[in-house]
Amino acid sequence: MKKIFPSFLFSSGPIGSGFVFLLFILLAFFLRYPSFGYTAIDWDEITYSLIGEGWLQGKLPFRDLWDIKPIGIYLVYAIIHGLLGFSIFAIRVSTLLVVVSSAFIIWLLLRKTNRSFAFGTGFGFLILFSYFLNGLSGNTELFYLCLETVGVWFLFYGKKQYRFLSPLAFGFAFIIKYNTAFDILGFYFLHLYIHRRKIFKNPKSFFGYGLFYSLAILPFLISTAWIFSAGLGDSFLETHKILFSNYAKKVTFLEKILSLKTYPILAILVCVQVGTFILYLWKRRVPKILLISFFWTLTAFLAATWTGYFFEHYYLPMMIPTVIGSSFLLRFINYNFFPKYKRELVVIIVILFLIPVAVVVRKRVIKLSKVYPDIAKEIYVDLENKKVDPRPVFVAKGTHGIYSLYKQIPINRVIQPGNFTDKTNAKAMFIDNEEIKQKVKDNKPGLILFCDLDVFQNQIGNYDSSWNEDLLVFYYEYIRKEYQYFKTYFPNCHVYLKNGKFSP
Repeated sequence: MKKIFPSFLFSSGPIGSGFVFLLFILLAFFLRYPSFGYTAIDWDEITYSLIGEGWLQGKLPFRDLWDIKPIGIYLVYAIIHGLLGFSIFAIRVSTLLVVVSSAFIIWLLLRKTNRSFAFGTGFGFLILFSYFLNGLSGNTELFYLCLETVGVWFLFYGKKQYRFLSPLAFGFAFIIKYNTAFDILGFYFLHLYIHRRKIFKNPKSFFGYGLFYSLAILPFLISTAWIFSAGLGDSFLETHKILFSNYAKKVTFLEKILSLKTYPILAILVCVQVGTFILYLWKRRVPKILLISFFWTLTAFLAATWTGYFFEHYYLPMMIPTVIGSSFLLRFINYNFFPKYKRELVVIIVILFLIPVAVVVRKRVIKLSKVYPDIAKEIYVDLENKKVDPRPVFVAKGTHGIYSLYKQIPINRVIQPGNFTDKTNAKAMFIDNEEIKQKVKDNKPGLILFCDLDVFQNQIGNYDSSWNEDLLVFYYEYIRKEYQYFKTYFPNCHVYLKNGKFSP
């Protein structure tokens, strides 16, 4: 094997590692590039982008721009836009680098134990992450999963003097999304199990491990101290009331298990991983990384389903441990059923098999842009062709990706428009209708976007009780008085331009 792939499968030097990283970048670019021009693959990524950019412009999260996620994801996007500028392209480039970094660490984790398939496993992970629509978006899961993978590397395989970076990586993952607590606790108990003999010989070392893991709380303590010192404490606590009150659905554990059937590819990988783990357990020779991946899959599954909402992006963090665990089945088959001289051929066949799979996945990514039209970009292009500058724009309902195209921060404090037009969300999110009305009156937006119904044409009495009617009445009266309809290609998404902005 080393004779065939001496430079990139086994080398621990900077040249060999750099070559693997470059290959992963090229593979990821091939898979993900068709999505680079898409404005909003996922609703949430634009929210984080707008808050991150707003932070750079002096608007503070939780006070001036509000959403219910921890502060870490806004910090991530502030860094992205600070380095790469305020654009959709910056999001796509940064997510590519984050996913490639995760694939590279997979290769590092497997390089010694499952070196035959280390490169193929990283390649397979890139393919799988690009297959899922939310794997292409800049959601929280991409960023915290990468940090967790970094933490696993330093915890179980890194040099001893750098091991303290592991709980810090876990801690930064935690302030991006709180459900990483499941994984952090899982790694802690697994760490204790792996070092059980040392602990039994020296029980005091148990407290040492506890102190070591307590470093994970530092990012949360530091960020929370800053939040309160900046006078953002009330809004910060408001988000936590939502997160830990009526935010979660109650579902049974069986319903959580059955939720995997919605994502059959992931369900198959989980079954393969569990079967592989049992196979190695039966042989009484479970590699450490296989043991880690097995328990990591369990904690990631609990994290994905604990709220009771089974969204696709919640399951993304299961990808790394399931891909790692599943690769050991190929390793087992290769070493137990093929002669030595054919083992290298099997690895080559596996990697060659992944290439056409990558082509198929890339075609699926291209197809996504046709199935899900980029409404924000189409509206933006139409207005550009008419030489209309409608800024400031206001999204009353629909895709808030249009803010990014006009490089504008929303005029309202609450970012996601779906939160303040739906009655249930408005109540749950403590939406202040009067605040939104006043923001619209003060800023006099040149464009108002409203999807899902035609505010201008229909009578206000035709709307059902699911809407935040007080706000809807305001939109209805304000638009009829001050705006004219601008025809677009999307019959369910209505653009209203302020009188005088454009004459049909």
